[in-house]
Amino acid sequence: MKKKVRRGFALLLAVTVMVSLVACQEKEKKPAESSVPANGSEISGQESKQEETVTLQAFAVEGPYTKGDFNDLPLWKTAEEATGVKVVFESTPSASASEKLGLKFASNQLPDLFFKCALGNNDITRYAQEGSLIPLDQYLDKNAPNFSQYLNDDVSIEKNIRMADGHIYGFPYLVTAAPSRISAKYFMNEKWLEAQDLTMPKTTEELLEMLRKMKGYDFNQNGEADEIPLAVESYNHLALGLMGAFGLLTRGGAQQTWDIDPQTDELRFVKTTDQYKEYLEYVHTLYEEKLIDQECFTMDLTKLTAKAQQNILGLVITMNTNYLGDYKEDYTYLPAALIGPHGDQIYGARTIPVAGQNTFLTSVNNYPEETIKWVDYFYSDEGIEAYFMGVKGETYEIGEDGKPQFTDMVTNNPDGLNMEEVLGRYVCWSGGGNPSVADDLHFGNHLIPETTVKAAEALMASTPDEIWGTFVYSVEDTQRLSILQQDIDTYLSDMTAKFITGEVGFDQWDAYKQRIEQLGLEEYRQITQRALDTYNQQ
Repeated sequence: MKKKVRRGFALLLAVTVMVSLVACQEKEKKPAESSVPANGSEISGQESKQEETVTLQAFAVEGPYTKGDFNDLPLWKTAEEATGVKVVFESTPSASASEKLGLKFASNQLPDLFFKCALGNNDITRYAQEGSLIPLDQYLDKNAPNFSQYLNDDVSIEKNIRMADGHIYGFPYLVTAAPSRISAKYFMNEKWLEAQDLTMPKTTEELLEMLRKMKGYDFNQNGEADEIPLAVESYNHLALGLMGAFGLLTRGGAQQTWDIDPQTDELRFVKTTDQYKEYLEYVHTLYEEKLIDQECFTMDLTKLTAKAQQNILGLVITMNTNYLGDYKEDYTYLPAALIGPHGDQIYGARTIPVAGQNTFLTSVNNYPEETIKWVDYFYSDEGIEAYFMGVKGETYEIGEDGKPQFTDMVTNNPDGLNMEEVLGRYVCWSGGGNPSVADDLHFGNHLIPETTVKAAEALMASTPDEIWGTFVYSVEDTQRLSILQQDIDTYLSDMTAKFITGEVGFDQWDAYKQRIEQLGLEEYRQITQRALDTYNQQ
């Protein structure tokens, strides 16, 4: 069965998925006898408008481009007309989301619905065990036909949202747009290449030599040695973009600590391998010779864009050329993944379609069926279109080819607003964490620059055939893992930075491995193996 609504697009995954909420107040609801079609039919626009309206209370996270009162977005009127469900929001900026979410669960002051509130699997397991979140399984087939179709079409989705107790508790953000499935991409300043008659590197060694030639050359002609040969959106982007060339990330980047050893076909702890040591030594060289931004461990999107605006960046590892400001047109893409010192050409930055779970029903919700129908609307073709493109006739039209396209008011705004700023007055998708689908038809073809699309296409060929998502753990393993990960992950993060900066020499590698063993690596391995077994059986 094809989904009824025009598939919509979604916002860049550039940005991390954020957790949120704000307090819930007393619910004001009207009788709902008329709000559930007798045959449980799929919601499709005006055909399913109800005679009476159910009113729900929700907590939501505002996106960075959301403008005005969250409740005033035209999207909610569209959804109410289609479903007969009215949702009253209390929203909070992402900066305060995590704190407010924790307070809501701790005080048991729950809304009917948490919306655009990303939770990790461990938190979902905990809040479900406490009885705050309710399982959705029994309602999905009848009340969420659009979302259920995605589950049927791609088994990886269910594998990544079904918890260890066998239940589904949250609606996920599904990202099917190909460019967004590659989270870290290489973009090269073409003018820098031309200025020194350089060619694109094919190997990690050629990359090193190219960066050395770039260092010290005054590309922006300002008389200052302010150029940065290699810049990254974050250290994580650097790891995703380089580790595969050293034979790592054989199951993608979601589990950077674990993958499968291709020699033994067994679970492998990545960060004590010889390959990982080689990777760290390579990055140490970049850092020591000042070929990479010395702020690589504290970089974020805002800092990257600010530096790009100064025209001081050569090669950049980021998600989208839109982040490179006024100079984005100067950048081209790496034509293929880099080949490492032993011939490996893995590109581990590809992700599964599930970009986290973000929308949950709580135990105080008296209208679960109606609520699920309302959420399911955003997985239908009409709902996706409304969620990401706004209001037909204002922000988008249907072209002669039958495909939606943004109006000039969005693409060439008379007030000088960019597309995200214009759409922030109509829809809520900015910031990620959306209970909907980001596809190529709307997102990839409209908001993603051609260079970014081609960069993803070039790298996709080298991504692993099998990509892992986030594992789920039993309650007991979750509790134990929280302790192990706190100790081991903190140590790994600290030592990674120290090896790269040279604060700790590689003559301490054996001591580093021994310390990880002492922190409980074997138990960590056993827990991860159990989670992997469960993951593979789903």
